Amino acid sequence: MIAEREVGDVSPDAKPVRKNDVDWHEEPEQVPENPSQHTKNNKDNAVTDDQLEHDDEEAGNADASKSRLIPFLKRYWILHLCAAIGLAILANLSLWQFDRLDQKVALIERAEVRAKEAPVAAPGPATWAELSSDEIDYMPVEVSGQFIIGELFYFDTLTKPKGPLGGQGYFVYAPFITNDGWTVLINRGFVPIDRKDFSTRLGSAPPRGQMTITGLARRAEVASIFSAEPNLSTNEWYVREPKAMAEAMGMLADQTAPYTIDLQETVSVAGDLPQAGETRMTFSDNHLQYAFTWAGLALTLVGVYFAFLIKAWFNQDKAVAKDDDEDEDDDYDAEEEKRKADRYKMISDAARRPRR
Repeated sequence: MIAEREVGDVSPDAKPVRKNDVDWHEEPEQVPENPSQHTKNNKDNAVTDDQLEHDDEEAGNADASKSRLIPFLKRYWILHLCAAIGLAILANLSLWQFDRLDQKVALIERAEVRAKEAPVAAPGPATWAELSSDEIDYMPVEVSGQFIIGELFYFDTLTKPKGPLGGQGYFVYAPFITNDGWTVLINRGFVPIDRKDFSTRLGSAPPRGQMTITGLARRAEVASIFSAEPNLSTNEWYVREPKAMAEAMGMLADQTAPYTIDLQETVSVAGDLPQAGETRMTFSDNHLQYAFTWAGLALTLVGVYFAFLIKAWFNQDKAVAKDDDEDEDDDYDAEEEKRKADRYKMISDAARRPRR
């Protein structure tokens, strides 16, 4: 009786006989009604896991690229600085050429309009200090006085002459003393290069005595580092500098006008030389071309700059991948060496083991 009470009922339907007894029968395993649904769920879970792994991998790559970007850019800080300075210079040169284009257009319009205006009295010494080049250039003026002895030659080339003579030659400048006592250099006109000597153009001397002349005032030119120096022995000049030219002819620079006057009609004792009325009214206008050239160079600089950075970035990735491959090769070689060492040790131990 005691044994039966201790063993108890072991049938499936038996219940615990004591309060703290546990029901040990197993629950039947639930089999899915549709096996294909179970397979589909497993596939969905697998796809989801793969997608999560892919997203995690992409996020990790993005974080790695971002963490490498700042050190990569810092490595080429000198390149960034030079590129920025070069771009600023080229952009300013392009903008400066556009500004020069506006000035040149205004100059052409002013010259064409002012040349047809009625002449005014040539500015005297009282106005020279405040007289600007833009105010005086191509201003029609008239002045009374007389020519004095002397002449010098300004080299130039007439490509579109108004008269019969053109090509290389000289503009003949002669000193003119006004009735007020100050002097001005008068451009009497053009002579061909082979008729510079006075003996080849007899009768080209200016008339003597009092006279009133009219012409276009021209501003003084400014010599540059590329300008040729005047030849004082032959009185040949390559830059129109009224005061320096006056000093070379023995006149007082402070009593000489800071501008010259181009005659519009021939004034000579006899003959047709010098050929007057050849004031240059055509202007070289290449500023738009120069502006686009500088802008193109600026864009080229930007393109080269970014191309270099992109190439350097990909070369960096290749170097990192190569290092990883080398590390893997090193690990493989280390494992292979360890296997060889273990095998050698095993063979050595076996060889040293005493035979029975």
